[in-house]
Amino acid sequence: MLKAIQWIDKWGEEFFVSCMLSLLILLLGTEVFSRFLLDKTFTWIEELCRYLFVWSSYIGVAIAIKHKEQLRVLILVDILKKFSPRLVKIMYVLSELSFTAFCLAIFYYSLGMIKNMTQFKQVSASLEIDVMYAYLIIPVSMFIAAFRTLQVLYRDFISGNLTFENCSTPEQNHEQEQKTEGVHV
Repeated sequence: MLKAIQWIDKWGEEFFVSCMLSLLILLLGTEVFSRFLLDKTFTWIEELCRYLFVWSSYIGVAIAIKHKEQLRVLILVDILKKFSPRLVKIMYVLSELSFTAFCLAIFYYSLGMIKNMTQFKQVSASLEIDVMYAYLIIPVSMFIAAFRTLQVLYRDFISGNLTFENCSTPEQNHEQEQKTEGVHV
């Protein structure tokens, strides 16, 4: 059971996104083949591919957070690093906590949106499924993003690596994993 949890922790989002993108490529290939060679189109393929792409993009945010590769503007941090490295660490912690608060706020308000969608059902044009399932990615991804942000912050705190950047070399990444091997949130 512990090995399964560790595998999900390490590869869960990547596996999920890989499966969705593989299905997306397969479906788009089928659509191109049927449109140009068979003169037949399937409107449901287009809609399903749209949903798969949106879901994989939202889960991709959690993957970027897990690897500390999300977009950041670090001009001020680079300047402050020369004068006060301690202030940069404080800024890192505040940045991660504020992003977690943002994700949790979006999570909370998206639950209200999902609740409204369950009361006032709306079906998609081609698939004829409840559009709530497409919008369900918002609370799911925001919860995962908040969890991953706190997890990375905790691991960085334990290892003493409170920096905005990810380790730059594979050897440093391996050392970082070894330091936090027993630390799973």
